[in-house]
Amino acid sequence: MINFFRKIRKKLADDNKPQKYARYAIGEIILVVIGILIALSINNWNEDRKTTNTEIEYLIRLRSDLANDTAYYHSRIKYANKVIADHKKAIILSYNEITSPQDFYERFHNIEWSSEFLTIRDNTYAEMHNAGQINIIKNEKIKTEILEFYRQVDVVAKHFEEFNNTSIGFLSDFLIKSKALKHFWSYGREGSSWTTEMLDESDDWQWINDPKSELFKSFQFTLGFYKNKQTYFKRYCEALANESTILLLEIENELRNRSVEVPAPTIEPLFVID
Repeated sequence: MINFFRKIRKKLADDNKPQKYARYAIGEIILVVIGILIALSINNWNEDRKTTNTEIEYLIRLRSDLANDTAYYHSRIKYANKVIADHKKAIILSYNEITSPQDFYERFHNIEWSSEFLTIRDNTYAEMHNAGQINIIKNEKIKTEILEFYRQVDVVAKHFEEFNNTSIGFLSDFLIKSKALKHFWSYGREGSSWTTEMLDESDDWQWINDPKSELFKSFQFTLGFYKNKQTYFKRYCEALANESTILLLEIENELRNRSVEVPAPTIEPLFVID
C-alpha cells in the first residue's frame, strides 16, 4: 500500500519540476510516518487481543475455582452439622451411667475430632496476584469483588488455623490425662494393640461416671469446644458460599456479555470431608 502512495506522490512531484525534490523528501517522510502508525496500530491490536484472551482465560479458570470451592463450602457446612449434632449427643450420653469398656466405646468411638484447615482452590487467583495480572480484569466491579473475596478467604483461613490449633491442644491434653485413647477408638478392632481382655481389665474409663472429676469436666469442655468450633466454621462457610456464588454468577454474566461460551464447570472438590 505504501508503494502505491509512493507512485502517486512521485507523479505529482514530477509535474512541478522546481519543487520536485522537496515534495519527494516530504512525501517520503509522510510515507514513513504512515507506515510507522500502521505498524503500531497493528501491534497494539495484537497486544489488545492477546490481553483480552488472557483475561478471558483467567475469568473462565476463576469461575471453575469458585464453582468447586462453593461445593467445598457446602460440604464443610454438612460436616459441621454432623459434628455439632454428634457432640451434643455425646455430652448428653456422658451423664448416663456406663458399665463397661465396650459400653464406653459404643457411645463415643464415632465422635468426630477433625481439625481440617480451610483448603480451597485459589491457584488461579494466586497466579494472577503473583504475576501482577489482577488489573487485566477490565470490569472494575468484578475485579474489586475478586480482591475482596479472597481477602475474606485469607481472614477465615487464619481463624480456622487458630481454632484448630487450640482444639488440638485441648484434645491432646485430655487424652494424655485420661489415658482413655484406647477406649475411644481401639475396642474390638482387628489388629489393635489392645485386646478385649486388656480393655476389660482397665478401669481408665471410670472417670466418665463421676461428673465432679477433673477428667469428666475436661471431656465436657473438649466436646463443647469442638462443637462450638464447628458452629463458627459453619457460619464462615455459609458466608463464603454465598459470596462465591454471587461472584461466580457475575463472572458468568460478564463472559456471556462478551459472547464467550460458558460451559458447565466440572465439580471436583479437593479435601472434602464426607
